[in-house]
Amino acid sequence: MKIKQVVTLPGQASLAGPLLAGLKQLGLQISDRFSGDNDRKHCLLICNSGYETTLAGSLLIREAMAKGCPVLLDGDSVNHEAILEEIRETCDLSQKTRKGMEAYALYRCLQCDAKRLAGLQADTDDSTLLPRYVAAAYEKVQDLRYGENWHQKAALYCRDGEPGLHRARKLNGRDMSYNNMVDAETVLEMLMDLSQYDGVPVNKPLSVIVKHANPCGVAYGDTMAEAYRLSFATDPKSAFGGVIGFNRPVDLETAQAIGDSFVEVLLAPGYEPEALKILTERRPNRRVLDIGDLLARKEDLYRGFYQRNLFGGMMLQDYDTGDVKEWKVVTKRQPTDWERQALRFAWKVSKYVKSNALVYTSDCQTIGIGSGQVSRVDSARFGAEKAEEHGLSTRGTVAATDSFFPFRDGLDQTYEAGALAVIHPGGSIRDAEVINAADEHGMAMVFTGMRHFRH
Repeated sequence: MKIKQVVTLPGQASLAGPLLAGLKQLGLQISDRFSGDNDRKHCLLICNSGYETTLAGSLLIREAMAKGCPVLLDGDSVNHEAILEEIRETCDLSQKTRKGMEAYALYRCLQCDAKRLAGLQADTDDSTLLPRYVAAAYEKVQDLRYGENWHQKAALYCRDGEPGLHRARKLNGRDMSYNNMVDAETVLEMLMDLSQYDGVPVNKPLSVIVKHANPCGVAYGDTMAEAYRLSFATDPKSAFGGVIGFNRPVDLETAQAIGDSFVEVLLAPGYEPEALKILTERRPNRRVLDIGDLLARKEDLYRGFYQRNLFGGMMLQDYDTGDVKEWKVVTKRQPTDWERQALRFAWKVSKYVKSNALVYTSDCQTIGIGSGQVSRVDSARFGAEKAEEHGLSTRGTVAATDSFFPFRDGLDQTYEAGALAVIHPGGSIRDAEVINAADEHGMAMVFTGMRHFRH
């Protein structure tokens, strides 16, 4: 096969002139349409940006590829100089080059197909239904150091134009691993969620520490450094090698507080120059991410559905963005104003702890976090033991759990730990038994009617 003709098609932007000029210098015919008698295999189709977004453009591109015509779309990362050199030397393009160009062109067309498919199903009779058909096109943006384990390969993919951690600027450190990304995503979610209540912003510095997809310390403070110290105090042992996030730019005092602590990833919407210097000088491998305006883009980040792959398929569900605007006090004793504030905080934190979860907090700091136990009683006991281990006390705290107490034993355990009030969904067939136990203990109890399992 020999390239004899170059066909250029219009679009929203102009493809780099040097490529076309170089092709013309090679003696190739340049035109805006295919010659009727010209075998498509002997043509090179060049399309400017945006042409593939039209149905007619997409069809023409696909038809050309089906007939063996190589297609170059504006935006392809292929080296234009390399294309020129290849045609200059061989008068043709190798199969490797053709396949690479075709893959990119097809990817761009599939992006448009996915958007069209979603649009066709957007106005259904029942807006609560998930779509019948799902399609998406992703592009690899980064090879990760390894997967969940060292022997597993991993890479990060994104949808074109979508916001997310892949757009965060890495200011320092090694490449991210799979686990780094998972923990960083959890931190990002918590920062967004805990930065507002019922849509009302919380104008206080916030620090979140996550380890192995579980929060191990969350706190507000009057300063960023105070928020960090309080969050770190919850579980300093687990925070070792964790991911830390802040809802404000990191200042010098906060960087000094972090010091030489082993932190896998730091993420925040900016860093003071002196703070960045301290964070990176003695820890050159420490990953430091600037997340820009991501915290303000909650609606964009939660657009669409949460996806989980299974063998041979996948599941979709709505994102768990539910927040409790109203709750029901079910005990004789009403929670105090301080307890109400603490309960709201504890409830938000419990949402991100692996089920079964039970969290002890003050109004601004996590005190003990019991996560991932198959028994809620064990979670309640574990959370209190973790607090004691690190010099904190669950006496005078409130407690939150992600689902209801199936028996009173879990509630009794939180009372023994010193919790004054409890928040949970309710809905057990033994709710009356659990409420009576709370009344016996003089505790306040709130039902949310909303569950937050995190498997």
